[in-house]
Amino acid sequence: MLRVRHISMTLVALTAAAVTFTACSDASSGGTPKAANSSAQSGAALARTEKFVAPYVKAPVWRGPATSPPVAQAKHIVYVNQLPTQPLFRAIGTAAKEAGQTLGWNVTELDATTLNDLPEVFNRAIAQKPDGIVFSSLSANEFPTITAALVKSKIPTVVIGVLPNKVNSSYTHIVDLHYPLQGQLIGAAAVLDRRAGAKLGVLGFAPGFDPSGEALIAGIKSFLTTSGGGSVVATKTIDVATITDPAAVGQSSVAFVQSNPALNAFYAGYDGTSSTVVPALRQAGLLNRVGVLAYQGDAQQLGWVRDGGGQVADVAWSKAWAAWAAFDDFNRIFNNAAPPADDGVPVRLFTKKYPLTAGNTTWSGDFAFRDKYKALWNVS
Repeated sequence: MLRVRHISMTLVALTAAAVTFTACSDASSGGTPKAANSSAQSGAALARTEKFVAPYVKAPVWRGPATSPPVAQAKHIVYVNQLPTQPLFRAIGTAAKEAGQTLGWNVTELDATTLNDLPEVFNRAIAQKPDGIVFSSLSANEFPTITAALVKSKIPTVVIGVLPNKVNSSYTHIVDLHYPLQGQLIGAAAVLDRRAGAKLGVLGFAPGFDPSGEALIAGIKSFLTTSGGGSVVATKTIDVATITDPAAVGQSSVAFVQSNPALNAFYAGYDGTSSTVVPALRQAGLLNRVGVLAYQGDAQQLGWVRDGGGQVADVAWSKAWAAWAAFDDFNRIFNNAAPPADDGVPVRLFTKKYPLTAGNTTWSGDFAFRDKYKALWNVS
């Protein structure tokens, strides 16, 4: 052990000496090639990043289906709202009722009070014997009893925003929100915000619990590596009990940033977490050192990004668009037609340079997707 340490210290000393010698040689020749090279690398990383984000900072194009089967008649869909206090789930519920009404279907919403209530709420949903059940952001491995009950019921399930992988293969269809891409956009935002010098801290669950979150974090790391604009230098593992307790997640995030002084950026996960993390870091006087990044596109966070409120970037997707896509999927399922592998729900990056339009509080999608679906369904 001592020998290894000695060799390591010797290498450090030799490296330092070499750097000093190179610096002296550069100075004697009147130039600073190393500094120039570093500047060139940063410039190249920024150029690559700007090119990458270009399609995701403007209005999207339609990538959804081109045709539709006839509208199935007299269907009943249950929407399970797992966290009614969160803007994400409220917005999906509102849009689900809107899309259902457009199709002439009956939509019922069942709300959970806490996450522990979910098995009972899903049992009530199944007991109604609806034609379909829709919900969001609940991977099949999180509540195995729910998954087993859904499979046993044989009721079609369309899920918004989980990873389309083997874990979630028991669901009838998944509205894919492209988590690896969302992660790449978060990584790109960190590169742009820190001028290709991003030193990112990451908040995440233990491996295996949240496949979607893991795919997003993998996207962050992938982009930082390939762009050359930074790296993840510290990771904080957090559990559900902490992340659903505002005081606990705030304290944990402050302690994480304080114990990692190299950090200049902090990925806080979804906006529901950043709503607590940002005020906690502000109170601790840490927002002048780290810029917070998150995803989901909640109104408060998009406002912070636009107005300089401590969060420097947010990756958003239109909740309403995703809900309408889910109902289009149900209609295909009822007609024995396969839903599209990719529903075409877009994601968008918002930063200080590319903010949400003044006067708006959420991102609608910048596209008349409702009219597109109505035309597909041949309804008014």
